[in-house]
Amino acid sequence: MHPSSWHLNSECFSVDCLSDVFGKSEYPSPLKDSIFQLHEDYKGTMRIPVDLLRKTSLQTEDHSLTFELAGPREKLFWNPTSVVVAIVTCGGLAPGLNNVIQNLVTILCSRYKVEKIYGVPYGYYGFSHDKDTHKFRFSWHRLDTTAVQNIDFEAGSVLGTGRGHSDPQTIVDALTFRGVDLLFTIGGDGTLAGAAEIYEEIKRRQLPIGLIGIPKTIDNDVLWVSKTFGFESAVGKAVEALRCAQAEARSTYNGVGIVKIMGRNSGALAATASMALNGIDFVLIPEVPLVIDGEHGFLNIAINKVLEKGHITIAVAEGAGQDLFPEHKTERDASGNVKLKDIGILLKEKIAQEFVKRGIEYNIKYIDPSYILRAQPTSTEDSVFCAYLSQNAAHAAMAGKTGCMIGYHYGHFTLVPLKTVSLGKKCVDVQQELWGSVLAATGQPSNWK
Repeated sequence: MHPSSWHLNSECFSVDCLSDVFGKSEYPSPLKDSIFQLHEDYKGTMRIPVDLLRKTSLQTEDHSLTFELAGPREKLFWNPTSVVVAIVTCGGLAPGLNNVIQNLVTILCSRYKVEKIYGVPYGYYGFSHDKDTHKFRFSWHRLDTTAVQNIDFEAGSVLGTGRGHSDPQTIVDALTFRGVDLLFTIGGDGTLAGAAEIYEEIKRRQLPIGLIGIPKTIDNDVLWVSKTFGFESAVGKAVEALRCAQAEARSTYNGVGIVKIMGRNSGALAATASMALNGIDFVLIPEVPLVIDGEHGFLNIAINKVLEKGHITIAVAEGAGQDLFPEHKTERDASGNVKLKDIGILLKEKIAQEFVKRGIEYNIKYIDPSYILRAQPTSTEDSVFCAYLSQNAAHAAMAGKTGCMIGYHYGHFTLVPLKTVSLGKKCVDVQQELWGSVLAATGQPSNWK
């Protein structure tokens, strides 16, 4: 997704985008005489504009409007042979978690010669139970290149993952208990928000602990990242589900195939998957309010499309149409996310009721592949992207950068201060190319009324 689709007014963006860094870097990088020397900005002086349409120069003194380029640096802050590293994966699963772990360990061990790396089990939960020696499943794992060999062929996370339990005081206590110098947090917006709080606690205590975030979400809704790892893999699996729903629909009389696709706040996954498969009739996303009833509402237009075409296929993002449900007490998961109602089931019921009301025979199939999308090995393209993210995270951490995540902005990997990630979520801009292409492919109205 193009960065111009992000819902953020850069005219009002005034947060300092300079990445935090420890003191003077003095250790020579072991990469200096390697192929990494070819990096065009080895000393870290170039920056990427927040908004390329407003800032065309890659070199500017206005740090409130640019991000620092990621990449290897000529000098390191940390002594590779004595630095202690911890890696944690948090939140829901996404294709590529094991790839990121593997690539992080590989470059830290093989290229930087780091000797002590811990894997923290079950997300932030693994910090609060670190001292419970009787709970052996929460023991921190020592990681090296042998321990992570071939894990990229596996789905899920070899470290385990989990939601919540991001108490910054407890986590920093665990870091100091283990003597950790560098922490890599791999997760989505909830994980990154937790990482920002952990970093603030580290600063409050004035501890020399570096923290680098690596963004993960198949929803692709993290700011300052054109795409997150796992997104391409999830699109491929979503296309499979849509293809099955399409086959079911067109093989029955007045057939309707509905596929619910993950996307709590952003319809990027549903929109992109629909573009990859010709013949999807309706794409419903959170960014476009859904009106069910009325002459120009969804039900009337969908039923008429069935009568005209003989069948329809619908892709609906999980966050679409939540206002259609009766008011109820808000429930949240361990990460603080609102528990969504099942829009797919609601659509199935409403469409069925409309057919019955009109006295029309029908056949509806509803497919919910949500966990299949995220609990799968990564695609080749995602594997490559994971390697880039991991390597740039290692470069940043070893050079003394801290309190930032690795972004991907206008084709460049960047260092994004964690405080800027919480400014909002990236959503589909319905005025931009992706949504315009969806409307052109489906022929559906630009809005429901």
